[in-house]
Amino acid sequence: MNDVISNMAGVIAKLSPTRQAGMMSAAEVLLAFAVTALIYLTIFGVDDNFWNVMTLAFIVPWVICIPANLFVTRQRKQLIDMADKLQETQEELQRVNKDLQRRASIDGLTGLANREHFIKLFDERRMASENNILMIVDADHFKNINDGYGHPVGDKALILLSSVFKSILRKGDLVGRIGGEEFGVLLPNTSEAEGEIIGEMIRHEIENTLFEPQEGVPHRITVSIGLTGVSPFEQRALPMRNADSALFEAKRRGRNQCVLYTPGMREKPRPFYEAGNVQGPIPMRV
Repeated sequence: MNDVISNMAGVIAKLSPTRQAGMMSAAEVLLAFAVTALIYLTIFGVDDNFWNVMTLAFIVPWVICIPANLFVTRQRKQLIDMADKLQETQEELQRVNKDLQRRASIDGLTGLANREHFIKLFDERRMASENNILMIVDADHFKNINDGYGHPVGDKALILLSSVFKSILRKGDLVGRIGGEEFGVLLPNTSEAEGEIIGEMIRHEIENTLFEPQEGVPHRITVSIGLTGVSPFEQRALPMRNADSALFEAKRRGRNQCVLYTPGMREKPRPFYEAGNVQGPIPMRV
């Protein structure tokens, strides 16, 4: 029964305000006519004035109900239209907010997580796994591409690198662009041996991916990779520094290599303005 009433209400709601007013008025007139007849017959019975009263009971409600119901249905339609527009506006605002959030967390060029979002997710995801691997991947001699072919070509090279990450990394892995030509990769639930294999896969795939800055002019892109183990609760600066040291070692050994951090590994020289800050906090390079 409720479904029938609900369906009827839906059908009526789709009618024009004039038709709705007519239907409502007809129902009200019939109800008024029936009630008037019942009361009159109960009190007076059928007399000479009965049909005169019934005529008035039929005409007067029409005169009153039609204008009133027309006004009410039009107001109701305006409210429904306003509610629909408000809902559309809210949905559009939600879409805009989601788009702004996505843009705030995604690197616009590569489609990877940007620096801030990578750090945020890095802190969250390393807590959920006992064994993690952090990689810092840096394109070798990238300045030569920008200087020799222009920054638009350099952008294409970065997009190529991001496509390799997307094709090789697993579903639960995290990758982000954390510098100009530098990328961070977090491999959850991964041993150091597995991390070295994945790092070597990335290095090999990039080296063997065709890149043509100009048609018919191939350019070989290589990357150096530093990686280190990450425990869930150590300070973020420590694995970042260790991976950076391993990356510096890969560069020092001739680039196009994947190097695992080992204790005592030579650190990357810091700028002169940091050199005197030995007693300060560990610098976080991301």
